[in-house]
Amino acid sequence: MVAVPDPHPNLDSVRQPGVTEFQAPPNFKARIKESYDAQGDKYNNKWTTEKNVHLRKQYAKSLIKLLKDDASKDKRNAAMARAMASGEQPVTWPFVLSDDGAVIPTLWGMHALEVGCGGGTPVLEMLLGETIDTIGVDISARQIDEARRKFPKETKSLQAVWAEQDMMDLRFPPAEFNMVVALFSLLHLERDEQTVFLHRAHRWLKPGGMLLFNFPQEEGEGKICDQWHGKETGWLFVSSWGQDKMMRVVRRLGFEVMEETVWGDGGLEEPNVVWVIAKKPDNQSLAPVREFVQRPRQISVVEPTQETPMTALANMDSQ
Repeated sequence: MVAVPDPHPNLDSVRQPGVTEFQAPPNFKARIKESYDAQGDKYNNKWTTEKNVHLRKQYAKSLIKLLKDDASKDKRNAAMARAMASGEQPVTWPFVLSDDGAVIPTLWGMHALEVGCGGGTPVLEMLLGETIDTIGVDISARQIDEARRKFPKETKSLQAVWAEQDMMDLRFPPAEFNMVVALFSLLHLERDEQTVFLHRAHRWLKPGGMLLFNFPQEEGEGKICDQWHGKETGWLFVSSWGQDKMMRVVRRLGFEVMEETVWGDGGLEEPNVVWVIAKKPDNQSLAPVREFVQRPRQISVVEPTQETPMTALANMDSQ
């Protein structure tokens, strides 16, 4: 009998790249939530519109380009688009044809998850602009409220669904997403949890799907900053396996590393951060035409044994 992989890997079932002896305070996630609730506006103004915003946009553009490149290789998409253009088939998804009749790929109907989405800018904003269905998750209620305020149309139509939640409590079916994004969010987990999340993200991705994430280059079991932005309300926990061990985990999972770059000056203000785009390999199309006909609606983000429709999440958002 062939063993079935655990759909929700936990600390006991995942091989770790090392040993972590440092113990984070038992309430560290609640304190991180309080910090982002209190410092949300300042964080958004500094870190998503000034510092690193060019890198966030740069890697989001790279992610989009890689997905479009794969979509353009799907001959079934091209054949269906030409049939719809000629009237032989009903139009079931948007497409663009160039002057010479070639199909210009679109990402309509693809499905994206961003953990630590903040107020939704700039990454989810760019993905929404590509007509991608998105789920944005953040531990901060203030950040999720800001995201809903920025994207009322997309929220109402369910193109954008928002959840105030610990990323380690998320549960999704296998092969649910075309892309998973985790920028400046893994570093707030304990190192063992970071490894578990990478295993989960790999399972959540469709074959050919992409993972965009970053993490501190320097290895560290755990570091506490109790004066983030110089405020008593700014308390943060940061940890990292470091570049060598983290990338070892990524490759062991079977990801193909598309980009791996270090940015920063190594100082306290601009520590070195590793930015990665990794692909879950496959031998078939990234997004078969049949998946464009209807947006996916069944997901789970609450309990490991419970699957919650996107409409239910939208109702939760409005409460």
